Amino acid sequence: MSEATKPPGLTASVVRGALGLALVSVAAYSPWIVGGRWGDALLYSVIAALYLGLAPLVLHPLAGGRVRFLAVFTPAFLAYAVAWCAAWFGVGQRPGEWVASAAGSLAFVLVVCAVRRAWRAVPLSALALFVGHSAGYFAGSYAFFALKATSLPSAMLLWGLFHGLGFGAGLGFVFWKTRLP
Repeated sequence: MSEATKPPGLTASVVRGALGLALVSVAAYSPWIVGGRWGDALLYSVIAALYLGLAPLVLHPLAGGRVRFLAVFTPAFLAYAVAWCAAWFGVGQRPGEWVASAAGSLAFVLVVCAVRRAWRAVPLSALALFVGHSAGYFAGSYAFFALKATSLPSAMLLWGLFHGLGFGAGLGFVFWKTRLP
């Protein structure tokens, strides 16, 4: 495949985003199984590094190539991670998760739209990413708390799976909405 290829259409972008980020998220959440004793800062840093390292392997077609994907995803994901953590640590508990989902989604979209010069896509992209991210994150949270007494490692990975499905679907939409010619 050449470096600059035509990005996929809407449905393919959402499906690739959902399935691709679901795989990445399961892998990224796996350190939680053993790293829960590492402390939040180290654990979240390892998880973020896994997202940054693995996402380009499966999601690069969303941007039409690896270089284009890295140029957009890396700063956008870093902005998302910083905004999410700042909001979650600042507010805490369930309200903090909602604020973090909104802050992280908005930060991600603002960076994508800035890099791709697609400012008109901000409102719809931010809404789509917030809805997808929140649906996946909170479905994962529900599954985690429902299953953690039965199998804690499975519950942790299931949270990653659901989070990745929702976040990835929203991410696929954002890349489609801000696609370059």
